[in-house]
Amino acid sequence: MAKRLILFVTSLAVVLGLMVSGTSYAWFASSEKRDQNISVSLVSNVFSANLSDLITSEKTIIMQGDNLVNLDGNSASLYLENHSTTDTQIRVCIEYTNCSSGNPRQVIYSASEDDDIEVEFASDAWAKDVNVGGTCYFYYVGESYGSDTVSSVDTLPALSSLVGRIPVITKICYKDDIPDSYSGKEINVKVKFESKQAENVTWSSIDTYDVSAIGE
Repeated sequence: MAKRLILFVTSLAVVLGLMVSGTSYAWFASSEKRDQNISVSLVSNVFSANLSDLITSEKTIIMQGDNLVNLDGNSASLYLENHSTTDTQIRVCIEYTNCSSGNPRQVIYSASEDDDIEVEFASDAWAKDVNVGGTCYFYYVGESYGSDTVSSVDTLPALSSLVGRIPVITKICYKDDIPDSYSGKEINVKVKFESKQAENVTWSSIDTYDVSAIGE
């Protein structure tokens, strides 16, 4: 496969958020009027945008290794905007299309060498746990947790309602050595955000950051 992916939007959940005199843009998933939502900002924080419902059919060309979290063509960060009025626990699950075997299949990212994507979290405040069902989640544990894996989900620290903005992910990209089997296949990368009040047992969906495309 040539060192290039031709990616264009195929899902209504993937949009370009127009900003700054109509020239700046980013990929966003639909999200409005939620207690908590997702935003994208440049590292410099000069420009930022909430997820919006704009739809586009524009083609986008990226190289393997290019950041799928971007704003106006610049690498950016995914943030969680916390408007909860009570202590909350937060986790994310990252799903992507794997074509290594030839047939596309959706798999859960687990930060292993077998993954065909790379994900960079914004800080050490996130730790990994694989639940009994085999699904890998990354939990917000705070800067002082001291480990990149969760020892027990029953003792996870809670996010204070006083914390308003949490940096989550700074980069998602397909690896440079992905095989030719990706050519011409529809691919999808989805970051699922979930939360629960610290004293509850049920997790609920906040929203998703969702990119769909065609590899060529």
